[in-house]
Amino acid sequence: MFSFQEMLVPGEFRDAEKLLRDAGLEFPEGVTFSLGAYAEGRLAGTGFLAGNVVCGICVAPEHQGSGLAATIVSRLVQHALEKGLSRLMLFTKPTEAPKFGEIGFHQLAATDSAALLEWGKPDYAVWLEEARAALDAPHTAPPADASYDFPLGAIVMNANPFTLGHRHLVLQALGRCARVIVFVVEEDASAFPFAVRFALVREGLADQTRVVVRPGGSYMVSRASFPSYFTGKAEHSRVHAELDCTLFAARIAPDLGIAVRFVGEEPYCEVTAAYNTTMRDILPRYGVECVEVPRLAEGNAPISASSVRAVLREAASAPDALEQLVPASTAAFLGRPEAAPIVEALRRELRRH
Repeated sequence: MFSFQEMLVPGEFRDAEKLLRDAGLEFPEGVTFSLGAYAEGRLAGTGFLAGNVVCGICVAPEHQGSGLAATIVSRLVQHALEKGLSRLMLFTKPTEAPKFGEIGFHQLAATDSAALLEWGKPDYAVWLEEARAALDAPHTAPPADASYDFPLGAIVMNANPFTLGHRHLVLQALGRCARVIVFVVEEDASAFPFAVRFALVREGLADQTRVVVRPGGSYMVSRASFPSYFTGKAEHSRVHAELDCTLFAARIAPDLGIAVRFVGEEPYCEVTAAYNTTMRDILPRYGVECVEVPRLAEGNAPISASSVRAVLREAASAPDALEQLVPASTAAFLGRPEAAPIVEALRRELRRH
């Protein structure tokens, strides 16, 4: 009944945009593969891959109930396997989630507006086991006479790059928690690559023996769970933020024994500020406290990664200004040859993160 082909030409994409728009959806961003399903020469359904994220699954009204959506996703999975991908994430409406369970997707979290599912390996169970192992590794225990409000607190940071403001947030959390786990956003959509950001966080906190630094995987502020963080589309941020916060509060926090999440105040970014508001609303519903910490300031301006990137764009002012914004480990990296391409890219183009 249906034929399938990769969409490649402008006319095919216009048809796909119309089908999505009529269903109240937008054409996905960052698409790496586009699949169209056709019935009698007319577009009947669409599906897309954006890296390892399955998105834009849409079926024309006259073909709904035919199983076409599941067939499209199955074909996208096959294409992903042929390209060497072994794990996929699927962002969809919660009412649509059950049909994808029949083809091997497992639901991670859902809200009234969206659901996030996963297929393949390494999956959430593997990520969780590695995080637990890191927490169980030998470490320096807090003083026997110390008193803390929480046994384990968490922070999620992009750290693009790691600043004195990030370190201040961690120190504030350590004042109230026996231990703190810092998750670094793993999505490679920032000026500083994940490997660099992760190393700078670890180096910048190496003296804090009650801190564990872990990758956030696809489960915290990723293109699957919170894509508007990277696109800056505030009109979509509520749905994405609710899903991301629900995944953290309903799954990650209880699975790791996290009692509180700390976050820095956000005076600049509308999307991140809205995310903080969503956290304050959702986390307590699941018994997780949310603590917002005032940002560390230099002069009259809060220290932020965006202010560091702005300084790096101004070559003449960078050395002196950076001393007030980043720890010695970050400053040392920025002075090394491997940082030069990153700094040069910052000067050529403005990026959201």
